[in-house]
Amino acid sequence: MLSQAQKLQHKKTQNMQYLLKLCVETKYIVSHNIAVPDGISNGSPCILKKVIYGQLCEKNSRERIPIRAYVQFEKESTGEKTRQRLQNIIKADGITEKNWTPIQRICRSFSLNENTHIQVTRNQLPLLPSNAQTIHCSQSCTYDNILVFLNKTLSRKLLYTACSRVTSLSGLYLSGIYKKPARATLENDPSLREMTRMRNEAQLQFSLIFPEDVKNKDNTVVLFHNVRSLNLHFENISCDPTFIASDVIMLAETWSKPEDKYDINNFTIISRTDCKSPKRKAFGTLVYVKNYLLPHVNILFQNESISGTNHSTVVALTMFSKTVIMVYKSPKTAWNVLKQQLQQAITKSLENHIYDITIMGDFNIKYQVSDPNYTNLKSFMTEANCSMLLDATKVSTDHSSLIDLCFSTNTLNNADIFESVTSDHKPIWIELGM
Repeated sequence: MLSQAQKLQHKKTQNMQYLLKLCVETKYIVSHNIAVPDGISNGSPCILKKVIYGQLCEKNSRERIPIRAYVQFEKESTGEKTRQRLQNIIKADGITEKNWTPIQRICRSFSLNENTHIQVTRNQLPLLPSNAQTIHCSQSCTYDNILVFLNKTLSRKLLYTACSRVTSLSGLYLSGIYKKPARATLENDPSLREMTRMRNEAQLQFSLIFPEDVKNKDNTVVLFHNVRSLNLHFENISCDPTFIASDVIMLAETWSKPEDKYDINNFTIISRTDCKSPKRKAFGTLVYVKNYLLPHVNILFQNESISGTNHSTVVALTMFSKTVIMVYKSPKTAWNVLKQQLQQAITKSLENHIYDITIMGDFNIKYQVSDPNYTNLKSFMTEANCSMLLDATKVSTDHSSLIDLCFSTNTLNNADIFESVTSDHKPIWIELGM
């Protein structure tokens, strides 16, 4: 019976080897899910660094055997929690390397054979040598160099899996006689059938329009975004092709301080407000204008109202006989405060005989929602002869609300909402004729 248990293949023993050969500085893989949230799972590649010998806590057992193995994973983060949890054991073993992770023996029970109910328990280190491994075991791994042994029965799927484990073609080596797999057809390949169906019957129609899609020499594109900290996301904003394609970039909640520098190539900052407190808070606005446009731009009005944590900012600029007004109102700021600022900005525009007026920004007023603030906003825009240009069925935040709005006296202007990778607010933009 013992002899029979020793000869069982590891496929029938839950990947528990009877004889596990250990060699320091050799590649292994973890054979079981030891600590999945910590990255130590079945197939995790590692290099064996040290073996700790001792005795199992069993009666009459004085044999010194490997009781613990220290391995180094490809990623330093793998095993970090395990190392922290077992730090006393690591210290007792005299290990000083910070990225060596202890792998301890585990026990697994399995049936001796199908004809008996005899259970065998194997106590072993959950490691498998992996200088060579099956294609199935390699599915979660990536290597700089691999050697694939070919045989006549290798299917197209297995060949693809094997060859895709390598990081570059220069590191791929094939051994054996290559036999070209059968060509994929609609009859023998379900993946091809599904791809064909999707191309012919289920094509998605992309509906988002970006400023760079409409930008030309005969128009001006103005973009507004509640950026939720320019200080945190400046690198993303400064290289985003959508932002760079715009002529005017208006940002709110920059969380900026006066000493911060936010220079973008080919743009000039013409208006800026910053946090007044030592700590960064949800304050700050910033307006960029492309350099070629500077001779045609004039700051018509700028006002910032602050009362504790409540604040609102309105900036109005003119260009090519058009006025664009940027709005930011914090959630609890009273509507009357913003209303007064907007009235002053609109009056300034009319006094300069500019009647093509666009008002855009974060109003923090939910559009078309039963709310006194929305009623007041709608009445104000009607009196100002401004219409909502954005699609009211869309949302401007990740919270399914439409609070970033765009109004204009010119209903021919094209405006839309697109996605953000940095903020829970979505940028909005408008295309103005020159």
